[in-house]
Amino acid sequence: MRKLRAIVISALLLLAAVPVVQAQQNVLNFTDRKIPQGVLKQIAAGKKVTIPGTVSSGGNWGRDLKVVKLRGKTNHFGVDITTGEYIHYWKTVPGVTVWIAEYPYTKSLDIQTDDTGWWTMYVIKYADVDLEFSLVYQKDGWITTKSNALPVTDADNLDIAIQYIDPLYYQYAMKPYVQAVFLGGQPLTNAMVVTVGKSWASMHDGRLPHGDPGATAIASPALGVGPIYFNRDVVPDPGETVTSLDGGVTWLNVPYSTYYVTAQKNGFSYDTVKFKVEASDVANGVELYIASPPDSVQSSNSSGPGQP
Repeated sequence: MRKLRAIVISALLLLAAVPVVQAQQNVLNFTDRKIPQGVLKQIAAGKKVTIPGTVSSGGNWGRDLKVVKLRGKTNHFGVDITTGEYIHYWKTVPGVTVWIAEYPYTKSLDIQTDDTGWWTMYVIKYADVDLEFSLVYQKDGWITTKSNALPVTDADNLDIAIQYIDPLYYQYAMKPYVQAVFLGGQPLTNAMVVTVGKSWASMHDGRLPHGDPGATAIASPALGVGPIYFNRDVVPDPGETVTSLDGGVTWLNVPYSTYYVTAQKNGFSYDTVKFKVEASDVANGVELYIASPPDSVQSSNSSGPGQP
């Protein structure tokens, strides 16, 4: 019976790869039920909607549905190469298309960050059936970036974030530096980046620095070049052997695989994040894989900014 139920659930998730008729582009229906157009419009307008217990087919008869709100911010990260000044921590990037790597059809929905750098989507799903989204951030002239795999449960997730690197800083400063210092002049094809942060670390929190210093980062499998630790000035530094106050860590030119990244330090525990580095990412132009807090390698360490 359990095996049959697993097969049914798997089949339903596969159905999600085919777009259903929707009233609004940011409402994603991950069920086989036909949701009334008026209900979809209400959800897209941000109204709290309880979907009636309409029936569905076969083994899904009468199953409860959940409407989950996902909301996130795209932070503009890096240095303004015309002035040499760091881009302000709160600066965001409007006009970024956000779609789900596991469900490529969502790219055509054209869900974008607004003028404040925020995006919103609503997911209609079966209750107690978790999904997994790796978000892709794409904008003309910028570096296409894929997040770590985020669990989508029955609860709203309103503080998703990504550090979206300034394209000029990346192309003319960071990338040449990394190729020269860490790759012996060979081209950089991709980079996987995490922040090992305090328990409160978040791109929505102004307390800085938010890194947990003195931790050793671990990727499994251990492939590519790394771990390479960022120094407190947010620059990959060959002299650093553990995390700095910044908390940044990267692995370069990682081959296709599924990676699990965590950290260790005496007295503390750390979350594990999952990255899917796939052949299809190349066709989609993905070059960076980034886990940004609060969905990165969070520590149980709750000490204040700059403290061990």
